[in-house]
Amino acid sequence: MVSKDIPVGFIGLGNMGLPMAKNILKAGYPLTVWNRTVERTEHLARVGVKVASNPAQLASETSVVITMLSGPSAVQEVVLGGAPSQPPLIDGMGPGKVLVDMTTNLPSVVRMVAEKIRERGGDMLDAPVSGSVKPATEGTLTIMVGGSRETLDRVRPILETMGKKIFHVGGNGDGCSMKLALNMHLGALMASFSESFIFAVKAGLDPKVVLDVFNNTVLRTYISETKGQKIIDGDWSAAFALGLMAKDLDLASDTARQIRIPIPITSLVKELFYACVANGKEGLDFSAVATLLEQMGNVKISVR
Repeated sequence: MVSKDIPVGFIGLGNMGLPMAKNILKAGYPLTVWNRTVERTEHLARVGVKVASNPAQLASETSVVITMLSGPSAVQEVVLGGAPSQPPLIDGMGPGKVLVDMTTNLPSVVRMVAEKIRERGGDMLDAPVSGSVKPATEGTLTIMVGGSRETLDRVRPILETMGKKIFHVGGNGDGCSMKLALNMHLGALMASFSESFIFAVKAGLDPKVVLDVFNNTVLRTYISETKGQKIIDGDWSAAFALGLMAKDLDLASDTARQIRIPIPITSLVKELFYACVANGKEGLDFSAVATLLEQMGNVKISVR
């Protein structure tokens, strides 16, 4: 059990990280933060959160450090070093300290970083999340944890401030493998739903009727329920950015090559998302893959 007197560090105050850090603070843990873009720390600083000058200082002054970064290269730079005039997090790690990396990362990178953390006497968990900004704000994320079960038990109360479902899925790297499997499925579902939806409209059906039928059959999914109406409305405001989905499918492809497994469906889906990125749509919601399929089919569902 982690006492609420135990200081927690948080690195990575992006769209997901900031509300996650706020939930840790709200639960009563002493919080120190660091972010490459200093402006992202200003709101927390105004309510008394300490802002570290670099990752090493943050790690030296806290017992549990959480990272929520953009991807493997950012994790390696922040944790192991590489940025000029920025002492890396590992320089502040020591016996008994725990790094919880909540980034969607490469399993191979997680295992490499975990080994280096253990050389300093600390331990590491990979704990990527399922959920977008709304559940991050509400503290209802699903968290998939790889690493020691004993270490998970130590930090579980902190994770419970951010998520309501916490799964121990295996050793270091396995949390990220689980997250990549989820996003492979999510990306394929989004592309497949968009294609079938656009096919039905091209065939002359009313989009609202098509969506109503989808949502009243065994084919009802999170995608049809939460993205179908947004496609009709042309609402591409990002809950999960298309560029991030493309990046995660890249990570899945890299991992598939490492473990020597073919992923032909994901490979095709990835190309669809990268075609959207090439057309400047990376900042839109990942459901905007529908706009590419509209263009390919010369049909328009969305009103915008």
